[in-house]
Amino acid sequence: MTTENGKPEELPVTAQEDAAPAGDPNLEDPGLDEAAEEEENDGRMTLMQHLLELRKRVVRCFIGIGVGFLICYPFAEQMFRILMDPMTKALTKVTEHKSVLPQDFFEKFQQAVTQGLQGTDFPYMDQLPTFFDSLQQSMVKVVMHQGQFIYTYPPEAFFAHVKVGLVAGFFLMSPFLFYQIWGFVAPGLYSHERRWIVPVAMISAIFFVAGGLFGYFVVFPFGYEFFASYASDMISFTPKLSEYLGFSLRLLIAFGLVFELPIFIFFLARIGLVTHKGLRRNQKYAILIAFVLAAVLTPPDPFTQSLMAGPLVILYEVGVWVAFVFGKRKKKDAEDQEAPEVATEDAAEEKTEKQESA
Repeated sequence: MTTENGKPEELPVTAQEDAAPAGDPNLEDPGLDEAAEEEENDGRMTLMQHLLELRKRVVRCFIGIGVGFLICYPFAEQMFRILMDPMTKALTKVTEHKSVLPQDFFEKFQQAVTQGLQGTDFPYMDQLPTFFDSLQQSMVKVVMHQGQFIYTYPPEAFFAHVKVGLVAGFFLMSPFLFYQIWGFVAPGLYSHERRWIVPVAMISAIFFVAGGLFGYFVVFPFGYEFFASYASDMISFTPKLSEYLGFSLRLLIAFGLVFELPIFIFFLARIGLVTHKGLRRNQKYAILIAFVLAAVLTPPDPFTQSLMAGPLVILYEVGVWVAFVFGKRKKKDAEDQEAPEVATEDAAEEKTEKQESA
């Protein structure tokens, strides 16, 4: 079309776009751009939104711990006895080894007295075992209460049961708590990576509980027996309730957190922040950090520190293999795999051109 002056009429921009061929690859669909931009910005949040999300997750965590406490507190007495059991056994074992008289002395003495009183009118024959048990405990070279703890503050025993209920509720609700933690991280992940949130939260809870069980069944028996063995003629070991309970609960939570190391490395490897080669290269620094971290999380003694640092080094090695298997592949590796195919295609085209020219 032309105007009255003979010049070609210019179509509007929209008309030119409508007139463009539908199969032109150089033109981009605005609708696709908007969809891609929405998908890219889907996980972006402002600082205020991050703070609000953090507050929401923290409130949910406190509510979850409260629910776990209400569920576990009715069983606090049973869990309290279970938690005291490692130290009770350690005290009993050390006491038996430090007895003034042989172990069978009291058994034979009880049998002799019982036989001597047979046929007499002694009215307390059924209480003789209790008497000899008390006599055996009183003849211990190191004076200590077998399986007993002391407390000096009146409500101390009550708060001990409350602490046990809180920690038990924390372990019970750990899947929900870890889901809230990973849910807070989710906005920074891609959509296909967010599908891992629930499985990773469950695995994190399993590793956390496994760490606590490792501390209770492996570390506690050896550790408490080692500490109780330092009692002597001049040193009497009578554990205080609040100090022992705080020590034990801190160790349980510390071992639970330490067992999260493979999950943490898995997350960093999936987003490409660490690789198995880098982890292997920095292994000596990781061992040093393991002992430093164990010194911070455990009491200042080399025995307990080694009991935590050892599993931490092993878990780091497990994390290296996790990064090797599940780590994000770099673009360079993909290009290296595509390079032989591109070279083959170039060689085929060059051969075809030579045949045509011939």
